[in-house]
Amino acid sequence: METLTIVTVLYRSAEMLAETLPTWVRSADGLPVRFVFADNSPEDGCRKVIAEHLDDDRFEYLPDPANPGFATGCNRAVARTTTSHVLLLNPDVWLPEGALASIGAALAETPGAPIAVGLSMHGGEYVGIDLNPISLFIDRPATATRGPLGPSGGAAVFPVELFRRFGGFYEHLFAWGEDADLAFRLYASGVRTRRSELVLPHAGGHSVQGDQTLQAFRAFLLARNRLLVAARTFTWPLMIVAVPVLALAHLALAVRRVRQGLLRPFLRGLGAGLRGAPLARRQWPGERFGFATLLSYLTVRRA
Repeated sequence: METLTIVTVLYRSAEMLAETLPTWVRSADGLPVRFVFADNSPEDGCRKVIAEHLDDDRFEYLPDPANPGFATGCNRAVARTTTSHVLLLNPDVWLPEGALASIGAALAETPGAPIAVGLSMHGGEYVGIDLNPISLFIDRPATATRGPLGPSGGAAVFPVELFRRFGGFYEHLFAWGEDADLAFRLYASGVRTRRSELVLPHAGGHSVQGDQTLQAFRAFLLARNRLLVAARTFTWPLMIVAVPVLALAHLALAVRRVRQGLLRPFLRGLGAGLRGAPLARRQWPGERFGFATLLSYLTVRRA
């Protein structure tokens, strides 16, 4: 029997978690589901919220006031699990009754495959990660005819052994793009992600809303991380073609950042990405996403 741990990274999430955690507990009623919380802002009060809804022997709480980021939090939490699978779940996602039973049934069918769980957000429904010629990677619309490149970090099921074998998330990415980086690496190595029919309500970005400082940091990371993901995961022939396209795309994005008042952090992100690309590439020695993989991805339709 496959077993499951829900892994959640928290950052200024107490108010949000107070809404969503009760739905997780109800969905897990009667199921052997455990919880691990990596809290990157422990002064926020999440520990109290968790204790109000879960018995002490059902969860592990890992505080880190240094805020090492989403990727590090996930990796640290997965390292502490003893179950066969993990469900990476953002704190601003609700679990309807029966959701975890549905995920358990999917695990029983294909225990060795990652599963992309759907999210309803920003007026649409999305399942996993998709490739995009402008932004490199985007949330995959649920209506897309091809399967997902990999799961989205907001709601993703991984066999623990597989996640660890691929080194988990690339921690330097910190908060954006780590799921896409892992998706490219998994797909290039022949690992295919299963698409779940389950769609979960997602508030979308609770930790950065209303904070201009964090919006600037997000603009920096998005610009930097796109370049780092491409450098780490693409073969040299694909990189030679992709870099000019990314350059043009970033010129268009720069205009948008000017309107948002975020040009300076955006440009700093581009510079950091270019400087960090060689080291990022050396840190992944495995299979890379090339033209043959790209053709396979674009032509193989979902089951």
